[in-house]
Amino acid sequence: MSRFAKYLILPAEVSEFEARHLRRMNRVAMWFYIAHLPLFAAIAAVNGTGPLQAVALTAVALLGPLVAVARCSRRVTSVVMGVTAMFLGGVLVHIGQGPVQIEMHFYFFVLIALLVVFANPVVIVAAAVTAIAHHAVLWLLWPASVFNSDAPLWVVGVHAAFVLVESAAACYIARNFFDNVVGLEKIVAARTAEVDARNRDMRTLLDAVDQGFFTIDAQGMMSDERSAAVDRWLGSASAPPDTLPERFRRYDPMVADWLALGLDDVFADLLPVEVTIDQLPKRLRLGDCTLKIEYVPIPREGPAVALAVVMTDVTAAVARERLEAEHRVLLTMVDRISRDKAGFLEFVNEADAILGRLAADTAADLAIIRRQVHTLKGNAAVFGLESVAAACHAIEDHIADTGTPPEGAAWATLHSQWETVRDNLKRLVGDAPTGITLGDDEYVVTLLAVLNGAPREVVARQVVEWRLEPTGLRMGRIGDHARVLAARLQKGDIDVRVLGGHLRTDPDQWGLFWSVFVHLVRNAVDHGLETPSERVAAGKSPAGTIDLETRITGDRFVITLADDGRGIDWARVATAAAARGLPAATRAELIEALFHDGLSTAAVVSSVSGRGVGMGAVRAACQALGGSIDVRSESGRGTAFEFHFPVEVMAPGTHELLRMHGVAYPARPPARIESSSPDRPPALRLHAPQPAI
Repeated sequence: MSRFAKYLILPAEVSEFEARHLRRMNRVAMWFYIAHLPLFAAIAAVNGTGPLQAVALTAVALLGPLVAVARCSRRVTSVVMGVTAMFLGGVLVHIGQGPVQIEMHFYFFVLIALLVVFANPVVIVAAAVTAIAHHAVLWLLWPASVFNSDAPLWVVGVHAAFVLVESAAACYIARNFFDNVVGLEKIVAARTAEVDARNRDMRTLLDAVDQGFFTIDAQGMMSDERSAAVDRWLGSASAPPDTLPERFRRYDPMVADWLALGLDDVFADLLPVEVTIDQLPKRLRLGDCTLKIEYVPIPREGPAVALAVVMTDVTAAVARERLEAEHRVLLTMVDRISRDKAGFLEFVNEADAILGRLAADTAADLAIIRRQVHTLKGNAAVFGLESVAAACHAIEDHIADTGTPPEGAAWATLHSQWETVRDNLKRLVGDAPTGITLGDDEYVVTLLAVLNGAPREVVARQVVEWRLEPTGLRMGRIGDHARVLAARLQKGDIDVRVLGGHLRTDPDQWGLFWSVFVHLVRNAVDHGLETPSERVAAGKSPAGTIDLETRITGDRFVITLADDGRGIDWARVATAAAARGLPAATRAELIEALFHDGLSTAAVVSSVSGRGVGMGAVRAACQALGGSIDVRSESGRGTAFEFHFPVEVMAPGTHELLRMHGVAYPARPPARIESSSPDRPPALRLHAPQPAI
């Protein structure tokens, strides 16, 4: 019974929405009832049952709602409205006496149905009780007022039963109306409270973690729901719209522009979203703090997506990576210095000279800047200084993308990496020695020559060579790099052979040439030599061969680099040359194009090759020494580059000094072959006389 009563009686609390609804419904009901005065008077006049009586009875029935509207609560007023409806039904039945009186009883049922608009079952119950009481009492006291015939008791019972049935249905509708419409505000408030509680719990959780969580849309608009770390790192929005690129712009405008353009690609739906997301910036520097940025697509209706963004402070990890990188650099330097101290010191001096030129001549031609940076990258890679090579590669990327020299940040990174090298070098060897460093073998050979009374020309040559550098030393270093690079590029073990390494050159004069010469070796390994499986398929030995030779032919000093790889693809050279408007009709024009800045046949730019810069740097260094270049290549058999120089440029000052004293320099002892794999027989040399190509 208590459940039934709880169902009929509404909760005591009246929401603002229910109050507004009842105020409106009570007002409508009041005017609806007032409209009954003229209507009932007209019915009574037509039916001959006394218009004045109809007006009087109707007015009496209206007294209750008028008082209730003025003095009672809205719910009580609605109950009064339900009772009044039945009073008016009784008046209508009374003034409708006659043939259609029974039809007037339908008015009771219509009014009970209409009362559901008050969304209160008590209103329906009050109206039903009033209707049943009206029928029962007037059947006893004044039957003609209710029925147009001498109705027995069971007729009254039938009327009451219909009222009860309709009232039960009306109560159900009214309660559902209250629960699902009028009481919706309470439902929403309850759900909102639950959501707010969950949001508070989520906010507490998000604020407790030291990560940034939020979402962004296609315009980069940031969601209001985000962890406290986001505003702590990026600051609050200065002005709408609150977009992530604008937050980034405070710290790094380049990253901000990068993100804005990347978001256009992500939401354009032209490529798979995983591909476009991978192009978005992954890190942001905030002073001394470094943030790692991750993006997760959130599917929506249609092709559009939202992005969940996760930011993590990786400052400590970055510092650890930097220390590990510096440690690797130090270990690499220890290894290189222990194997070839003089060569490493020469590289450092040459690198210092390149960086000095780059710093001193900021307005230099862009092609010259590219050559110097590319040369520094190649030589840093030769000596295993990958961090320096990576900084150079980043500068090359910027120049390739923008066509302008980079701003200070890129140069600062390069100089910072180089300072690390210099600091490590000072810790390892102190200040670099100056003057002549004489090896034990050279000392013994010269001493024996003097003791044995060797001709002065022989002794003079030996003394002169104390300050000159054997070409085999340079070519040996380059060969070591070629082997390391071949392993890195999955070209297998290669045979690097040095011929004529006894010849000597002035290191001060030839430092730049040997620095850029490494580009040719990198190209030979990357583009020339095939993989072992490709070589076997072509009928070659699995191991590729690179020959490095220095020799004197007549009055010319000749340097040769030869490989037994796939050869130059002249068709691709012609295509690349035509794309740049260069002549490419003859072999001479193709060779000329091969050394043109920016021309490359590589399909993809890598850290090894593909810039089209190294060949131009090689030619410029060759021409600076008064030399010329011959190129020979045969498809499937390999390529050979020959550099021809006047013999005097091997050591200009030394040559002139000895010539004045009648001593021929250099002498021409027989050549010898030194192979990186002594058990492997020498391969066919491509620089031997061949048909012209």
